[in-house]
Amino acid sequence: MGDEEKRIAKAVAKSISKMSEFEKGYILGIAESKVEDKKKKTEDKPKKTG
Repeated sequence: MGDEEKRIAKAVAKSISKMSEFEKGYILGIAESKVEDKKKKTEDKPKKTG
């Protein structure tokens, strides 16, 4: 995890206790969507044969 990712994770962790259940669910949905997008990107890359 890079420095920028660590900074974002700390900011979210600090703010999460102040969020409503709706806001927490929204953040979770965004995070899950990003994970799925990243999985699709890595699956779409052609594998190098050597």
